[in-house]
Amino acid sequence: MKKGQVSTELMIIIGLVLLIFIPLLVLVYFKASESNAQIASYQAELAVFRLAYMANSVGSLGTNSSISTDVFVPKNTEYFRTRSVGQGGEIVLAVNGPQGKSEIVEIVRYPITEEDIADASYFGSWVRLKVSSEPNPTGGVARLHIERERPE
Repeated sequence: MKKGQVSTELMIIIGLVLLIFIPLLVLVYFKASESNAQIASYQAELAVFRLAYMANSVGSLGTNSSISTDVFVPKNTEYFRTRSVGQGGEIVLAVNGPQGKSEIVEIVRYPITEEDIADASYFGSWVRLKVSSEPNPTGGVARLHIERERPE
């Protein structure tokens, strides 16, 4: 047995372990970033669904009713706004994911003011929103309004 034989065998074993470990580590890294994007997508869907549900509830209650709720706006959000469509409206949250930009949309059955719900300073954090029903200046069904509440 030669004097350097043990250290050569040890180096070969360490090299084989690294040969297996490094690609495995890279695979785990990519899967983790993919699952983070998936979680952000679920958070966006939840925020839009919750806000649309609250808006429809307030709309069914009639004029001068309101409700507050907290929603989490994901970091990869591009915009979070309402749109007036026909006799109702939409709540739209656009997120940037691995496949590009996608919009998550929920329908509101009542007229709604067009506005940005949250700007870039709120992306990646919780936002307290107030959904209120105001008299429509043109008459008819009350118009919904969503605004950020001031922190107390």
